[in-house]
Amino acid sequence: MSSTETPENVQPKDVATSRRGSFVPVEFTPENSKQCLKQVEFYFSEFNFPYDKFLRTTAEKNDGWVPIGTIATFNRMKKFRPIDKLVEILRDSALLEVSEDGENVKRRVPLDSTKSTGDRVEQSKRTVVVMNIPHTPETIISELQEKVEDFFQKVENVAQVRLKRDRRRRFHGIAMVEFATAEDCEKFVENYSCGSDDKSKDILSFEGRKLDILTKKQYDQQREATRSKNFSGSGQRSRSFTGHRKNMPKLEAPPAGTNDESAVAEEKEEETKPEN
Repeated sequence: MSSTETPENVQPKDVATSRRGSFVPVEFTPENSKQCLKQVEFYFSEFNFPYDKFLRTTAEKNDGWVPIGTIATFNRMKKFRPIDKLVEILRDSALLEVSEDGENVKRRVPLDSTKSTGDRVEQSKRTVVVMNIPHTPETIISELQEKVEDFFQKVENVAQVRLKRDRRRRFHGIAMVEFATAEDCEKFVENYSCGSDDKSKDILSFEGRKLDILTKKQYDQQREATRSKNFSGSGQRSRSFTGHRKNMPKLEAPPAGTNDESAVAEEKEEETKPEN
């Protein structure tokens, strides 16, 4: 499953490309109806809802209810038309309740939407990081999301897949794969190469390319090691280029809106939520 795809999170390129065919309405066959219900139930599941700020805040404003029309605008839901048919399918859900007028939907049993540090640690134990996923600048992310999900569902009991993007919404071939339980994750790590050269473990390939797999802990350690290269041993930022600054002429302040620091921040990799 993918995390909720809100309208503001969609790049113009993705939308334009999608209109060329990705969101063509599908026939409501039993299989497609099952897929539709499964996707909406995922949005409200314990694996997504507590971490989905847009969906959570929308529900909090309306006593737990979320407009079905809003859900229908999510990329993964645009192909399920007409909305009246979507409402009909949701009424069969054991997890969700549809309002009498058919306008809104909510969980039958509310979830605790607040996640503690302990909850996030537990989620981390259920997660592996998959790298080297093949893609090109022309790749339609919504289509790739479905392909990666289908691939991992055939491998193990996966709860959700999150394709990781940077602050500029660019995809770099990395996905967070969360399993239903820590035991399922451990089983996956035992079977496949996770940051080791153990030849006894299977190699996982997607579309002809070998995938690099790390546990969430290994990934965080590697990322921290990379970041630490920009700091001195004392934990302070290197001052090797700052000793002469007192002799430099004073520069005029840049015009408003030209903050170099914020520009650099945009280049930094976006943190994947939730973090430890």
